[in-house]
Amino acid sequence: MKDHNTQGAGPSQQASELLKNKEAISKLAQTDDAQRLMALLRQGGGVEEEAQAAASGSPAALMKRMKQLMSTQEGAALIQRINEQARESGLTK
Repeated sequence: MKDHNTQGAGPSQQASELLKNKEAISKLAQTDDAQRLMALLRQGGGVEEEAQAAASGSPAALMKRMKQLMSTQEGAALIQRINEQARESGLTK
């Protein structure tokens, strides 16, 4: 399996790896599973604000929402399939 760690890589290799990852992430985000996950996360509103807070260093609210989602059968199955797709695309090990 490929290691996507770019530490120690030259600038052009790092750029190439980032581009590959961006393309893989974009493709993964367009899957039915990812779209359904986003729809479930958006239920009840506020997920955009929670994501912004997480990006700013305060992930608690978003993590709570994810835990709630993952405690459901549908949410857990979606996360599992998305993780498998990420592994197959080389985004994770």
